[in-house]
Amino acid sequence: MKSKIDQFTKDLHQSTGGHILYFIHDQERYIENTIAYIVSGAERGDRVFVIENERLSPVIVNKSKELLSKEQFAKVHFINNFDFYSLHGEFNSTKITAYFTSIINPYLQDNDPIRTWAHVEWGQVNDVIKTIGEYEMNANKTISELGILSVCAYDAERVPEGLQEPLMNNHDIFMTDDTILDLSNEEVK
Repeated sequence: MKSKIDQFTKDLHQSTGGHILYFIHDQERYIENTIAYIVSGAERGDRVFVIENERLSPVIVNKSKELLSKEQFAKVHFINNFDFYSLHGEFNSTKITAYFTSIINPYLQDNDPIRTWAHVEWGQVNDVIKTIGEYEMNANKTISELGILSVCAYDAERVPEGLQEPLMNNHDIFMTDDTILDLSNEEVK
């Protein structure tokens, strides 16, 4: 899968970035793919932001450190996803997008190529479909405007049926543990 990730991220980087939806089915494969994405970006000189939970972050951090030089790893930033998505006490699309922009803005000003990997998780949300759908619509707009490469990973079993369509509509690429599908022309990579 690493070679697939290398190729599709290279293709997307040469265009205007991309917004990738990832449905997690197998945690070990997910961790492998996260690390492959980080390594692919770091090897290209990208600044990589990983928004992950505190349970999986140590494994991803340690393995990434093993595979990257100190200089490459210095461009990888880890953010706790609970803090990121609940910074203001609730999952609020506008606040999350503003916070995200504030984090990456200094690097954008330095013209650093940026890629992100975010494990999207939420606690109690009144209307998950509306709230997450709105968040992804805002994220899609922001990612497109900034021209960055961004993966939004969801635990497949937690995604309600009514949320699947809004997620698919707001991403360019659909990824699972084993496949990558270009949603614009449904090409399997």
